[in-house]
Amino acid sequence: MGEWEIGLEATIAIATLVLTEVHRMRDKKKVPTDTLEEDMAFIKKDFQLMESFLVDAAEKRRQTAAATTTTSRSLSTWLRHLRGLSQDVEDCLQEFCLHLERPPRAKSKLLLPLDTITKQIRRLRNEIEHVNKSSAIYCNAINFGPDAAQPMSISVPTGPAFTNAPHIGREMEKSHLIQLVSQNSENHNIISIWGMIGIGETSFIRSAYGSEEITSMFEQCAWVTISHPFNLHDFITSLAHELNAHDFSVLGNGLQKSEESIKPSKRRCLLVLDDVLSIEEWNLIQPHLPNETNTKIIVTTREASIAEHCSMTCKNIYKLEGLKEDAAFALFKNKVFVDSSNIDLDLDMITQAKLIIKECDGHPLAITNIAGFLARKQKTTTEWNKLNDNFTSGSVNKENLEMISTTLEPSYNNLSYHLKLCLLYLSVFPKGHNIRRKCIVRRWVAEGYISKTHSLSAEEVGESYFAELINRSIIQPSEPVPAHNVDNIEYCRVHNLMHKISVSKSMEENHGFVLEVSSNNEGTVRHLSIINTGETNKNALKCVDLTHVRSVTIFGECRASLDFSMMRMLRILDLEGTSGLKDRDLSRIGNFLHLRYLSLRGCADIYHLPNSLGNLWDIQMLDVSGTSIIKLPKTITKLKKLHYLRAGHVPKDDATTSSIEMKESSDLSKMGHEPINDLEIPDVEVKSVQFGMTVLDTTKAYITKTMQNNDNVKKHDIFHKYCKVLLPGIPQGLDMYGVKAPEGIGQLNDLNTLGVVNVAAGKVILRELEKLKKLHKLGLTGVNKKNSQAILSAIANLALLHSLSLQAEGEPGLQVFLDHTFAPPSKLQSLKIYRNLVTLPIWITQL
Repeated sequence: MGEWEIGLEATIAIATLVLTEVHRMRDKKKVPTDTLEEDMAFIKKDFQLMESFLVDAAEKRRQTAAATTTTSRSLSTWLRHLRGLSQDVEDCLQEFCLHLERPPRAKSKLLLPLDTITKQIRRLRNEIEHVNKSSAIYCNAINFGPDAAQPMSISVPTGPAFTNAPHIGREMEKSHLIQLVSQNSENHNIISIWGMIGIGETSFIRSAYGSEEITSMFEQCAWVTISHPFNLHDFITSLAHELNAHDFSVLGNGLQKSEESIKPSKRRCLLVLDDVLSIEEWNLIQPHLPNETNTKIIVTTREASIAEHCSMTCKNIYKLEGLKEDAAFALFKNKVFVDSSNIDLDLDMITQAKLIIKECDGHPLAITNIAGFLARKQKTTTEWNKLNDNFTSGSVNKENLEMISTTLEPSYNNLSYHLKLCLLYLSVFPKGHNIRRKCIVRRWVAEGYISKTHSLSAEEVGESYFAELINRSIIQPSEPVPAHNVDNIEYCRVHNLMHKISVSKSMEENHGFVLEVSSNNEGTVRHLSIINTGETNKNALKCVDLTHVRSVTIFGECRASLDFSMMRMLRILDLEGTSGLKDRDLSRIGNFLHLRYLSLRGCADIYHLPNSLGNLWDIQMLDVSGTSIIKLPKTITKLKKLHYLRAGHVPKDDATTSSIEMKESSDLSKMGHEPINDLEIPDVEVKSVQFGMTVLDTTKAYITKTMQNNDNVKKHDIFHKYCKVLLPGIPQGLDMYGVKAPEGIGQLNDLNTLGVVNVAAGKVILRELEKLKKLHKLGLTGVNKKNSQAILSAIANLALLHSLSLQAEGEPGLQVFLDHTFAPPSKLQSLKIYRNLVTLPIWITQL
C-alpha cells in the first residue's frame, strides 16, 4: 500500500472480537449493550470500508507509478488523522477487553471504568463518521491528482555533480571488478554488483566499463538501463539495438517466438544490465539473454537477494560499500571546491569536514549532495559548524532534510508497509546505537507489527523482516559477518542518514516518538525514548501527554522524575542496562495490564520481582537475565501467554567480551544492551559474578586472599562457601547463575525459551519441564550425580528442542552424567555443556 497503508488490520480484528463478546453480554444489564453493540458494529464496518478504500488507492498508484509519489499537505494531514484515530480506537477496545476477562484480573488503578470506555467509544464513532465523510473529498486527490497519471521511476542523479563521485577511492573495487570479469568460467558468466541506493554502482561500473583493461578484453560492449515500470518489449528492443541484432524484429505488439532470444555474434561480448529491481524482472529478462560462453553479463541491483538470484554463486557477487574516511574526505573537498581538491584546509575546517563526513557514513551521493550545498555557501568554519550543529541537534531543518531525503528516501518509499513500521520503530534507539537483533525482533512482535503465519511463528516472520532490511542495506551489521548469513548478526545499527529519515517519518506518521525527550513533545506520544534524563528533560516530560504511550525505552539512568502512573496503555517497558533501578521501582509493575514485553536485563540491583507480576496476563517476553534475582515469584505461573522467559546471571570475563563492547567509546553506547548469549551458561571456573557491586567487590577480595593462602582451593568452591556466609537467606541448592522456578511453571504452555533454571533443589522442576512441549531453547544449571538421569529423561521428551545448555555442579559432575543412555531430541542443533567434561558422551553421534 505504500504511504496509503495505515495498518487497520489490528483495529478491525480486535473490533470483531469485542463485538462478539458484546453479543454475549445482552442478557447482562451491567452495560447499555444495545448502544455499545451498535457503536462497535459501526466502527468495524467503517474501518473495513476505509481499509478497502486505501487498498484500492494504493493499487491504482502502483499501476501508474514505479515509486511513491508526493501527496498534498492536506491529504497527508487527513491520513495522519486517520492513523491516529485508528490507534485511539485500538487502545479503547483493548481497555474494554479487560472487562471481558473471566475470571477477572486483580483491580488496577490504571483500569478505566466501563461507563467511561462506553462514552469514549461513542465519541470515537462520531469522529470516524466525520473522517468517513471527509474521505470523499480526498478520493479524487488520491485517484485523480495531478501526478496520478504520470509514471515515475526512482532515479539516482547522474549529472556532472555526481558522475565522478564514485571514481574517488574506488581503485580497489575497480581492480576486483576487472578480476571478476576477466576470470575464465563456462558456467558462471553473470556478475552481480549491489549496494544501497545512491552508493554509486552505475557510475562505478561506467568507470570500469570504459577502461582500457575492459575494452581490451572484449570486442563488443553493450549497456542497457532497465526502465521502470518495467516493460519487456522495451527491454528486448533496447537490447537488440545495443547488440546490433538486425535480424530481430517486432511484429505489432508481439514478439516473433522464433527470434525471442537475442543472439550476438561470436565475438567476445560484455553486457551490462543496470538497475534490476526485482527477482520477477530478472525472471522475465533472463530467457532473452545471450548464453554463449564468450559473453560476460554484469547486473547492478540494490538488494542482496536479487544479486544472489542473478549470479547463483557467491564468488560472482560483490557488494559496493561506502567510501573509507580518506576517500570520503577527498570527495568532499572535490565537490565543495568544484574539482579543486588540492586546496589546503586549516585544522578547524578539517575537523568540521570530518564530522559532516561521519554523518554521511561514507555514502557518496550524500557527501556529494551536502558538499554541493556547501559549495554555494561561504567556505568558513562557522558555516560548516552551523550545519554540524543542526545535524547533531536531533531535529534537522527542512533544507538539510531535503538533501538527505534526496539521497535515501526512495529506499524508505520502496518498503512494504510492515517494513516501514519496523524501520520507524528503530527511531527509539539513539543514532549509531548498537541494537541487539533478538531484542528488536521480539519488540516488533510485542508491538503487534508482526503476526504468525500457518507455517512460521511471529518471531520467525520478524527474523525475515530483519533480514529484508539488512538485504536492502537500510540497517547494517555492527561487525563484519560471513557473507549471506543473517543468523550470524548479533548486533546491527541504522545508517546515519536513514536514521534521520526514520525520525522525521515517525513524527510525520504520527507515531509520536520522543527522542531525547525534548526533540518532540507535540501531539500524541506513543513511543517514549529517554536518552538524557537531566533536569531539562524532566521539565519537558511535564508537557507530554503520556496516557497513550505504548513503549518506554530508557538509556542511562532511571530517575524518579518519570511518572509511570499515567501510562495506562504501556505494552513495552525496556529498561535493559538501566542504572539506578531498584526493587522499589517495580512495585507498581502489576498495574500495566497491557504489558507484553518487560526487560530488566543487566540491572544488577534488582533482587526480587513483585507478586503483582502475576497481573500481566498479556506478557509475552520477560527478560531478567543479568540481575540479582535467584528466585522467580509463584505468580509467574499465571502468565499463560509467556513465550520467552530469560533469567539467571550470565557474566562475561575479558576473554569473552565482544569486540563491540571493546570498541564502544561514548558513555551512551556503554549504557546500551550488553551482549549476553541467549541461553549460554558461564564457565564458573574462569568467570566472576556480578551480584550487586558491593557484593562483587567484597567477594573478589575474599577469593583473591583465600587463593593466595591455598592454591589447591578452587575459586568456584570459595565463592559458594562465601555466599552461604554472606547471604544466609539463600535456600539450599541455589546458585548465582540459575534461578529457582516455582512449582506450576509447566502450566506456561506457550513457552518457547526458558533459562537459566536451577534444577538442584529437587525433581519437581523436572516434572514441570516435561510439560513444556513447545520449548525450543532450554538452559539448566545445578546438574549433578543425583538428578542427571532424571534430567536426561525430561529433555528426551522435549521433541521440539533446538538449543540446550547444561552446567554441572560438584564432583564428578558431568563425568557420571554423560554415561547415561540418552536419546537426544531429533531437532537439537546447539548443545553447550559446562564443567569438567572429560570425554564426549556416547550419544553425541546421534545428533
